[in-house]
Amino acid sequence: MLKDRGFQIWLAVFALVAGTLIALLWPKHSGYPSIGGGGYDLSNWVYTLALLAFTGVWTLVTLLVGLSRSTPHAAKRAYWLAAIGAVTFVASLVAFGHHVT
Repeated sequence: MLKDRGFQIWLAVFALVAGTLIALLWPKHSGYPSIGGGGYDLSNWVYTLALLAFTGVWTLVTLLVGLSRSTPHAAKRAYWLAAIGAVTFVASLVAFGHHVT
């Protein structure tokens, strides 16, 4: 699977977007600029929703792509991408879900 160039490209795109959002959610010092201004900070809420939305949509789309592929290799690649997205979604929900409530 890792010798498959298409799989590596899709995985790199996923890692770039999800990694950027996770880095934005990582704990930072209090002087960091915030979204929302004033006495409240919406950045954690916004970035958590963006991460959950991205990983959720990624999982659903790759699952649908896997179901629509006629070759077993392409379907297996899409199912692996869906599994990676689902694991990331659950891990993000556990790690950063408290920002949404």
